[in-house]
Amino acid sequence: MSAVELSLTDIMDKMVMDDWGQAKAGPFGALRAHVDAGKLSEKTLYAELGQIVAGLKPGRQSDDETNLFWHRGLSLSDIALGAFMLEKAKRMNLGQQLRFR
Repeated sequence: MSAVELSLTDIMDKMVMDDWGQAKAGPFGALRAHVDAGKLSEKTLYAELGQIVAGLKPGRQSDDETNLFWHRGLSLSDIALGAFMLEKAKRMNLGQQLRFR
């Protein structure tokens, strides 16, 4: 399954992802066809997000750069969604508290 045209990666200056190991494994993802076609590989990948955050590689270096960030899921999104769902359940008086040992 691929959500974008194969030519997308041809026009990017830099391609960055959260975790290359996770992205190259498994059959799903917006850029799966790009990986399968060899358009996105360890060779064409500019960096993983952690390398940019840690300062090992620069992110965008000019306003003219076209960069693509592909993520297979960020835990920050999961945490935000979980907090929202918990608050909504409390407002609706749904759910139950489980004992944790």
